[in-house]
Amino acid sequence: MRRKSLLEEGILFENNLVRVSKESNGDLFFEIGNEITTDISEAVAILMQKDSHNSEIWNFNVQGLDSVDPERSLYWLTGGHKEWRSLENYSRPWSACHLDFQEEFGILIFNIVKRSKKLKDIKEEFNRYLNLPNLYEFALSKKLIK
Repeated sequence: MRRKSLLEEGILFENNLVRVSKESNGDLFFEIGNEITTDISEAVAILMQKDSHNSEIWNFNVQGLDSVDPERSLYWLTGGHKEWRSLENYSRPWSACHLDFQEEFGILIFNIVKRSKKLKDIKEEFNRYLNLPNLYEFALSKKLIK
């Protein structure tokens, strides 16, 4: 985690929930509530849980950015802290099943980010292909759901 002073070098977007900053080395940082990430797909997955669908953040340009770790976004898309800390619906912890999700959906996440121009493009593709019913169906097939 980076110190707050480093994040204030170049604010590209800010509202009451999210701040997008650019460090002098070119790294983008998304601060969403208490979460900080440099991963574009993770930022979208977190925002999908926390932000209204008409926020201006969804028009943020991401074309040419490719900082992606599918495990991070899949964690949030499958329920995030609420699900993985309580294990209310899952039968195993995230550390024991994240590879199953990555093998099934990892390339799809890379491709979604690669062809997206704005954050809303990623969000729409996540809603289409990585929505909770699809992820739960996969988890059921792998016996990851109670």
